[in-house]
Amino acid sequence: MKRRAPGLAAFALIGAGLASPALRGTALPEARTAPARANYMLNCMGCHIADGSGAAGKVPTLRDSLVPLASSAAGRRYLVEVPGAAQSVLSNLELAQLLSWMVRNLSAQAVPPEFVDFTESEVAGYRRTPLIDVRAERARLLGSSLDRSRND
Repeated sequence: MKRRAPGLAAFALIGAGLASPALRGTALPEARTAPARANYMLNCMGCHIADGSGAAGKVPTLRDSLVPLASSAAGRRYLVEVPGAAQSVLSNLELAQLLSWMVRNLSAQAVPPEFVDFTESEVAGYRRTPLIDVRAERARLLGSSLDRSRND
């Protein structure tokens, strides 16, 4: 009897989880959703896992931070400049579509109606600058985001 590799079954289950309606928000048009989802699986899911929750103490969750970060120019810049994004093999258009998909499909928070998808030119402009201290910049941006929400 031939044995299957355990990793293949796990990958299939994780992939099925990405298609789950519970993980989807307001979706991009299907023509852009499938490639963006595949790019997440190939480039991000290894660390951030299928639902974007990361690994406590090692890889930050995306679920609570995507909407606040994508709601400001500085936060959008940060999402593009994170080394895993900025240094990926994805084109600027593919990265823009991936980031937009992530905000719409992995966020625990409701995506505001005024959310604007990332653009190819936006990604191209931000991607040129390397982000040196990722952890400190994330803390600074999310701290200022929390301060704004407390004052509203």
